[in-house]
Amino acid sequence: MRQFLLCASALGVLLGAGVLAQNVTTVEEYAQLMKANAQAVGGMNKAIGSGTYADARMSLATLRKNYMALQGFWTDKKRDDAVVIVKDGLTRLDALDKTLSAATVDQMAAQAAAKEFGGATCGACHKLYREGDAQSGFKFKAGVI
Repeated sequence: MRQFLLCASALGVLLGAGVLAQNVTTVEEYAQLMKANAQAVGGMNKAIGSGTYADARMSLATLRKNYMALQGFWTDKKRDDAVVIVKDGLTRLDALDKTLSAATVDQMAAQAAAKEFGGATCGACHKLYREGDAQSGFKFKAGVI
């Protein structure tokens, strides 16, 4: 029964993410989404560190929803390499969700998966398309959009 409830919850999150994913079309909307992602990653990492895995999964659900919107943004811009990065991020989020959904969560594995998500996904996209830093702000490199 517990496994059924977990599967039903996961399916609900996936369906909800697809239905609720916002349509990101402008650079301003993209910037807002990136700020939301930074907050969600920070909240997720804090929750994993404190062992509040339900909270971590809520942040993860926000990231999944936002990444669905990012997938549409980059598809519209015809940036196949960015779409690949976003899909890889979604795959990493799925793996992290599985780790966080275990009957007994391996905190170190969850922290490692969260770090890997940020480095491989966020880092890869920023390296290719963005310039700036957290203090001065990020912007797209010339010619990206």
